[in-house]
Amino acid sequence: MQVFVAVLSNVIDQVEFEKSWSSDGAGNLFPGAGFSFAGRKISMTLAPGPDGRWQTESVHRTFSSAVRRVDQSCNIRWM
Repeated sequence: MQVFVAVLSNVIDQVEFEKSWSSDGAGNLFPGAGFSFAGRKISMTLAPGPDGRWQTESVHRTFSSAVRRVDQSCNIRWM
């Protein structure tokens, strides 16, 4: 299991984020992704991918795109 934690500059709506995540096929790309929202902090858990671990760059890029579709001015800091 991999865990990615992002701190956003703005609070975003969880439902809107999940719609955005699903809209570009991220749900298919990263099956079984789970999200936990706590204010501006979002934790994402991923089950192991076909080759074991997911590429961090790919996860960050896909996640960032989903966030920016909800709020274009939102900055993301990875922990």
